[in-house]
Amino acid sequence: MNIITDATAGLKGIANSADTPKERKLREACAGFEAIMINQMLSLARRSAPEGGLIEGGYGEEMFKSMQDDQLAQKMAAGNAMGFGEMLYRQLSQTLNTSSK
Repeated sequence: MNIITDATAGLKGIANSADTPKERKLREACAGFEAIMINQMLSLARRSAPEGGLIEGGYGEEMFKSMQDDQLAQKMAAGNAMGFGEMLYRQLSQTLNTSSK
């Protein structure tokens, strides 16, 4: 599973047709970074929840939860829910535009 593939859809949708190839790559990188950050937050939140119960799920349950976190992170990043990627893009695009002049 590639967490970055679906996540870049959010910032790609914002992409302007006047974007240079460098700006498009920057948008994709920022969206991917947002997806990774959200995935880490979800994983840490899941670890803080108490475990146990009637039935222990074992390795299969851990794998399912990990896949679920990946998908949720992708959807959240694609929807630009947190806005990390967009803020990062704005900050880095200023540096990109300054250095290209």
